[in-house]
This record gives sequence, C-alpha cells and structure tokens, in this order.
Amino acid sequence: MRPQGTLPDQDGVLSLVKAYNLLRYDIGFISEEESHALSKAQVELGSWQQSSTDAPITVLTLGTGDRIGFIRFPSLPQGEDIPNEEMVLSVRRHIQSLQNDVRLIVGLSDWGWIGENEYLIKNPEFVPDLLLGSGRGSGLNGRVLADDRCVWIRPYDKGRSVCEIQIFEWPQRKNSFAWNVSKNYNSTSIGLNDTYKDNPEVAAVLQ
Repeated sequence: MRPQGTLPDQDGVLSLVKAYNLLRYDIGFISEEESHALSKAQVELGSWQQSSTDAPITVLTLGTGDRIGFIRFPSLPQGEDIPNEEMVLSVRRHIQSLQNDVRLIVGLSDWGWIGENEYLIKNPEFVPDLLLGSGRGSGLNGRVLADDRCVWIRPYDKGRSVCEIQIFEWPQRKNSFAWNVSKNYNSTSIGLNDTYKDNPEVAAVLQ
C-alpha cells in the first residue's frame, strides 16, 4: 500500500499476503495505515508482519547465536512529515533497552525521506546502527549520517530492486565506532531484471 493510497480489492490483498508468506521473510513492518486498512478488510497477516503498536521491538537470533534487535518506529500522525519529540524519545528508549543485549540494532521506519532525514541530521545521542526507511521520497543505497553511527537505506519506489547489506564488523557499544563503506559494511542495490526467474509458487498465486 503506497502512503495515503488505497488497498487492492479483497482478492488482490489475499493474494499478496499469501505471496509474501511464501517468500519466508523473518520480519516485516506494517504501517499503522496499512494495519487499520487490512483489519477493516478482515485480512489476517502472517505472524512476522506486525506494526509498531503490535510489536515495537523484535529480536532475532542468528545461527551463530548473535542477536539482532529490530525497532519498528511509530508511524507519523496523519498529515505530518516530521517526527515529534515524543516519537523520537520513544525510539531512544527502545534503543537504550536493546543496546547491551544485541549485536546490531535495525530501525524500521515509514516516516518517509523528509522525516527520516530530519531525525538523523539532528544527530540524536542514540540512533539505530541501520535505518531501513520507507514511505514517501526517493530511494537510498546507503548514506552514513549521525556522526557515521547510522547507515540509512531506503527502497526505490518502483519496487524493481532490493538492497543487500553486508556487515563485516559488529558496532562497538563501549568505544567510538563509525561505519566505513568496504571496511566494516557494504550495501549493494540489486536490480530485479529478467536474469532472475520468478518463484513458481509466488507466480502461481499472483496469476
């Protein structure tokens, strides 16, 4: 669902939900607007697809035993482009609660380019290590902000690419740490062109 857009019809929504579940994602983020619209349409989502209200924090454990914390940012009020102080403080509290227990903190946001940029350029004392943005605005393949403590990534709005992020070194909590491309991380935009074959299960659902 595009920001302030409309959902497809009931059959289209059910097909999309089924297709996303077939892709076996570990975690998903549903905006409050999407959550309300899907609830009104009586569409049941997979357990991995949650809004900030339902699950502000999710921690996943890798096969190595390393833990990664995900923070779903609260959605902006209708008609606003910039997060208010209460929302920024809420994110700060979640980061502080996680930072000693996880290797990496990933923010999931639907604030749009304007809101996310405004948040990061103010250089908060506590920011996520990665901010995966969404909502209105242009895509980004990895921009380092907030004294090089946060890598900001946003999808391109045509939906024809995915961003692969490689982490070569876990952020250090007790010492100064800065992201440096190719040294401790790398991000690559992968265009989904015809060299990638359709997943047959997903293609069958969407026909």
